[in-house]
Amino acid sequence: MLTDLTFIHAADLHLDSPFYGISHLPEPIFARIKESTFASVRHIIDAAVRENVDFILLAGDLFDEANRSLKAQLFLKKQFERLRECGISVYVIFGNHDHLGGEWTPIEWPENVHIFTSAVPEEKSFYKEGRRIASIYGFSYQARAVTENQAARYRRSTDAPFHIGMLHGTLSGSEGHDPYCPFTHDDLVKSGMDYWALGHIHKRQILSAGNPAVIYPGNTQARHMKETGDKGYYLVRVTNGDISYEFQKAHDVLWEKAAVDVTEAKNMTALFQMVEDAFSKLRTKGSPVCVRLILQGRAPEWLLEAPRGTLDELLEAFQEQEAEEEHFIWPLSLEDETEKETNLTNLDPFFGGLFEDIDGGDLSDVLEGLERHPVYRRHADRFSQEELKEIKEQAQILLKRQLKVLET
Repeated sequence: MLTDLTFIHAADLHLDSPFYGISHLPEPIFARIKESTFASVRHIIDAAVRENVDFILLAGDLFDEANRSLKAQLFLKKQFERLRECGISVYVIFGNHDHLGGEWTPIEWPENVHIFTSAVPEEKSFYKEGRRIASIYGFSYQARAVTENQAARYRRSTDAPFHIGMLHGTLSGSEGHDPYCPFTHDDLVKSGMDYWALGHIHKRQILSAGNPAVIYPGNTQARHMKETGDKGYYLVRVTNGDISYEFQKAHDVLWEKAAVDVTEAKNMTALFQMVEDAFSKLRTKGSPVCVRLILQGRAPEWLLEAPRGTLDELLEAFQEQEAEEEHFIWPLSLEDETEKETNLTNLDPFFGGLFEDIDGGDLSDVLEGLERHPVYRRHADRFSQEELKEIKEQAQILLKRQLKVLET
């Protein structure tokens, strides 16, 4: 007979993320962003205590680097000690970012923390009221790249009424991610698990609603513009053998894109108000926001004739406005993607050819060197098809903008 279970499934905490490229921001804002990965973990621990869960599953990449810092380890230890005081267990696997081949000063974890250190799946039992009611299976990366199909090795090995597989890996055929520990849906079904606690993909996804439930919770805190939207974890309840789960927000700083249609903007005052309105919507999110502002629609004549640098000044005005705000809406950029009256059919053949090259060109050769660079691979994933399309669109916008300059 299965005793009811409640647990939290989270992954990809990425503590100590460096947040490259934004250190020039005002110190209070950069400090809030840099500490956001730590704050999101506090939110999760607060929720675990509030909900009185049985245990927490952390499915890899707790740390952003294999050479994890002492600061991050001691922080996590303190959070785990809070859970110990409430009788809450923690089950941990390490992934490609925080693999066990790194160098760091080791610390002792509290006794409520159970770490899967094996290179192949092993089982750890969870007991409640003196009975084993769940078997949890997992393994940790011993090096950054693990390309074998480890999911096929998972099998039930106890008579526990509930079985959970923890895996940091990629569904075979998924684009935009390194194929670490590739698995198929069949692999997961054949294992006999009731719930698969996945990690590695930063966008939350439910691959299977049940039999078994297969879930990526996404990362707990976004770190750049490729990770927009709410971030957090899943709260999972098992009642009489039935599984229910609900996404819960845990981010401390939200990253978003906001489009502003300037077609009806009669002057700069109107445009300023349009951006203010976009900010007002973002303020309802309940947390600080880093936003990429995008001007879209048909560019009005006054904007086309505005002095060069006008939009840069507008961006600076909003940044100054937000610099002292605790719950800031920080505009990282203000991008002009408005439609211009550039007649592509009458272009010089040279420029027409450029547009054709952009539209039909293959970016894989251009990006190959970048994606092979060790620094890039350490901090970013491969580009998805959606992102490649966006790169082409941005290139066309830049080219149109330059053509407009040539016409004036």
